[in-house]
Amino acid sequence: MDNILSFIKEKPWIIFAVLTALFFLSMVRLGYKQWQYKKSFKAIKSMRSDRILSKIYLKINNGYGDFYDVKISTDGEKWDDAYFSEERITPSILAPEGIYKVQFLIKSRKGVSAYHSKKGPFFAEINVKPFRDTMLVFDDDTLASWQEDYEGWKANE
Repeated sequence: MDNILSFIKEKPWIIFAVLTALFFLSMVRLGYKQWQYKKSFKAIKSMRSDRILSKIYLKINNGYGDFYDVKISTDGEKWDDAYFSEERITPSILAPEGIYKVQFLIKSRKGVSAYHSKKGPFFAEINVKPFRDTMLVFDDDTLASWQEDYEGWKANE
């Protein structure tokens, strides 16, 4: 320990050099991470424009509320956070073709009020077909969920 302290006393500029090197290393790491994010978002954007990703719309029947903490899995073992589309009014999940298990929690309200109750977790199985949007419907009264075909503007009624 005394050797290190005496070395720093003799050459105090070494602290500045080490901190500068660490700063530039962290900036390189940050740039690499940013490049990875841009690359992945560009790939998702091109998949969305090529219509490879189908949308799974989320709807609550017999009440008001929101889906939250939505996770998706192909095997039921490893759960990943769902990737939501950019739509705000009608939330939807983007997913490629396949059969998925979906885990979600619900914030439900019986009417237009600030009071809500949290329910869940609930599980559902979704069959995503290529070029076809579907809808995951959750019934607030029976606590059951099922899959329906998405019919565009009729689904919002």
